[in-house]
Amino acid sequence: MNRKLPFALVAVLMLGAPAFAAGGTDSPGEIGFGFGQSDVGADEIGVDNAQYLGLRGGYNFNPQFQVEGQFSSSSADGSVAGTDVDSTIQVYMVNAVLNFHPPKKEFVPYVMAGVGRADVEVDGGGTSVSDDSVAYQIGGGTRVFFGQSKRMAFRADVTMMKESTFDDESTITTFTGGLTFRLGGR
Repeated sequence: MNRKLPFALVAVLMLGAPAFAAGGTDSPGEIGFGFGQSDVGADEIGVDNAQYLGLRGGYNFNPQFQVEGQFSSSSADGSVAGTDVDSTIQVYMVNAVLNFHPPKKEFVPYVMAGVGRADVEVDGGGTSVSDDSVAYQIGGGTRVFFGQSKRMAFRADVTMMKESTFDDESTITTFTGGLTFRLGGR
């Protein structure tokens, strides 16, 4: 039960975004995806850097405050004690996002903090091991909206996540770029 809670929260937020979009505010929600690079630096899973793929969906309570669900997966090949391994980290997060609105309306910088779960799996030498832990992250970035209606944006951010799998605490820094789409509103 405890392991399924972060996943359930992310699923509700992402699947519920279209329902939130039916409201009468300007833009009550958004959904997006991103690609990037994670600096893992974790000897216990044999990986220094990993490719990142993530999905996000959120609800805007007002123009400044948003709650979003996030699912991401990073994977890479590495080596542990001379054995080639394939390591995968999957993260389920709920983030609080504080948006800033400068005079140039197409730019929306933000800071965020989140809590969730990190699942790590290492496959190699015919063996597979996995572990999971609570994960925390902080980060910041910006959205740059474009097009006539300004409903689509390029999103770039950097995040730092702490997790403690395999009896070792790691800080994972991720640089991400992707697209975000506003839902609902006018």
